[in-house]
Amino acid sequence: ALPSLPANIVRLAAMGWGDGKGGKGWMTPWNWMAMMKMMKGKGKGNKPPNDMCVWIGGFPEGAPDKERNKKLMDHMKQAGECVWAEIGKTGQGHAVFKEKEMVQQAISMLNGSTFEGHVIQVDVWTKKEKPAA
Repeated sequence: ALPSLPANIVRLAAMGWGDGKGGKGWMTPWNWMAMMKMMKGKGKGNKPPNDMCVWIGGFPEGAPDKERNKKLMDHMKQAGECVWAEIGKTGQGHAVFKEKEMVQQAISMLNGSTFEGHVIQVDVWTKKEKPAA
């Protein structure tokens, strides 16, 4: 059974949502619903689980640099299969590994290592705590 809809929605659907020419509007309700199905889940981001990530610090603040991120990913691959590494404008960043075991290995191997003249800190990834209101 379909839910009952308000009269103004039914009237818009019958007109094709717009120009009053009986279905020749920019989008029929069926097209709209199909589009919404295709969009399902988009924009939420595909974040990896926190236990697959490490926090990286020890860089100076500055503009993000794609080349430096690629070099950092190569540096992090010493500890295992690193699939993503990024340093933000604050001088902090993160790396994502394919397996959980590689995270602990990266922390033990790469914490205190030197990358591009900087001694970096590598630690477990923790979620930011929300400030008390």
